[in-house]
Amino acid sequence: MFYKFVNLPIFTEIGSNILNRFETILQENNLYFKKPLILTGDTSGNIIKGYSFYNAFEKHHIGMYYDEDLIINIRKEIIDEGFDLIIGCGGGRIIDLGKYLSSETLTPFISIPTILSNDGVSSPISILRLDGSYRRVGSTMPIGVAIDINIIKSSPTIYLKAGLGDLISNVSAFYDWNLAYRRRKDRYDNFSAMMAYMAASNVLDKMSSYDNIVGTDFLIDLARGLVVSGISIAIARTSRPASGSEHSISHALDRILGPNRRPHGIQVGFATLLTLYLQGQRKLMESLKKFYRKVGFPVTFLELGISKETFVEAVKLAPSIRERYTILNEVSKGEIMEAIEEVYEG
Repeated sequence: MFYKFVNLPIFTEIGSNILNRFETILQENNLYFKKPLILTGDTSGNIIKGYSFYNAFEKHHIGMYYDEDLIINIRKEIIDEGFDLIIGCGGGRIIDLGKYLSSETLTPFISIPTILSNDGVSSPISILRLDGSYRRVGSTMPIGVAIDINIIKSSPTIYLKAGLGDLISNVSAFYDWNLAYRRRKDRYDNFSAMMAYMAASNVLDKMSSYDNIVGTDFLIDLARGLVVSGISIAIARTSRPASGSEHSISHALDRILGPNRRPHGIQVGFATLLTLYLQGQRKLMESLKKFYRKVGFPVTFLELGISKETFVEAVKLAPSIRERYTILNEVSKGEIMEAIEEVYEG
């Protein structure tokens, strides 16, 4: 018999006041560590400093910027000091660094995000920001994910919008991956694709029930969706379940805009409107745009803060960013221009 073996989190805890129970959660899952190390930043450190585990464990604060020498020093410290657990408390920068160091030192990692801006909270991929550029590297899956909705609720709404955009884009990525498979351009894993799609569709199906993006129901659904999305990447052993033409457009915007780029999930969610239209999912696109307006997500170039010309340039560049077959490989430049005129306002 044939099976696929995948490392998955031992626990996923999502709810209110989760961090007040953090040490109990470890015990309930038969996890015991002698010397944990907390990686956190200045802002996230202030957010979690009132919790008992924060004061009980060793800490390493990461400043706004870090370089390769700092990563090497922390890696050496983990090995030399005998830390047996890495806990990443913070945004994507801290979580990604923790996952990477976990992989480098073979030390278990627990993810405690203080914002929900993307599915990196549970994915086996780290984006390291070094010398003003991004390095994408494979890393270790966390053995646990703890998301305290009370902390997420007080985070800046731009991160919640980014998380929404990153999660919703799975619907576009699902179509693109299946398209590539039908055109014999890529392999396909139906189980991981289904997981990523359902993670997004759960939020899409309930759009009318959300009053705003700081409500508990929405935040729990967003957190669950992003965790499942990250796990789907681990199962597929590729980011394709959660990354298609919309991500290629966002990566192209990164290249064009450089330091003036918008948050990843905002760019991805904005581009998803176009890719859904090109894929023929136009009813869904209209429903999504209506929800975007409701929660203040950008639906115009003015709201996104870039020019129409810049976006058009990014869409043209997108197919060459990565060797992935998507809907952008099947439509003409004329069709794309007509779609952009139809989809975006202003």
